[in-house]
Amino acid sequence: MLLDGKRAIITGGARGTGATIARRFVEEGARVVIGDVREDEGRAVAGELGEAARFARLDVANEESWRQLVDGCLAAEGRIDVLVNNAAVLHMGNIENTSLDDFRRQLEVNTLGAFAGIRAVVPSMKRKGGGAIVNVASLDGLIGMNGVSAYAASKWGLRGLTKATALELGRDGIRVNAVCPAGGNGQMFAPWGDQLAAMEDQTRAYVADRAIPREATLVEIADAVVFLASDRSSFCAGVDLPVDGGHTSGSFVAGFNRF
Repeated sequence: MLLDGKRAIITGGARGTGATIARRFVEEGARVVIGDVREDEGRAVAGELGEAARFARLDVANEESWRQLVDGCLAAEGRIDVLVNNAAVLHMGNIENTSLDDFRRQLEVNTLGAFAGIRAVVPSMKRKGGGAIVNVASLDGLIGMNGVSAYAASKWGLRGLTKATALELGRDGIRVNAVCPAGGNGQMFAPWGDQLAAMEDQTRAYVADRAIPREATLVEIADAVVFLASDRSSFCAGVDLPVDGGHTSGSFVAGFNRF
């Protein structure tokens, strides 16, 4: 029970990675608040998890929405031990097909949303003597890739936010770390499903270059978040934890391992 008795907020918890994180947190003994704009899905996940979970509507880019959620958590639970900034949106498109509004939306949710969340929970975490904040970044925040310039910029920004706030808050007992997965909620790719289906060979080759040639499962991503949220990572701060099957280690050249 790595999170026994901890109180946690998980953003974007209504589906995909966030819902899996919420399930793993409850399995490890935490009580969770699922924050999301997807009310029906969020309430369904909370209902599935029983008394250890509840849903609260949250627009991560809205400061007042954060204030209401944090006030409600403190009133109900008395404290906040963990914040998981998982909420995200994806835009795929080369730079000529990415509008300024598209770019702003990526930053607004993926980067500013996490910034607003950290600002919202820090006062109560300081009062109680510490806490853990886990930002869900991406492999695209560690290495570049064409076609996702806006998304990559938002995730590189999230990593910078992680490191700066880790330094700023560490002496208050608040640890800030990031998980950088090669995988996630497949529903985010739905708007580009037909195009991706036509590029199966290219996407398969992209994954085949890894030491472990597949994508991370949602449970593997959630387990990394559990570790960084738990006291087992008590001396980890400002970490980028890749859950990427060795993608960032370099290139696998078929045949070289037989020399």
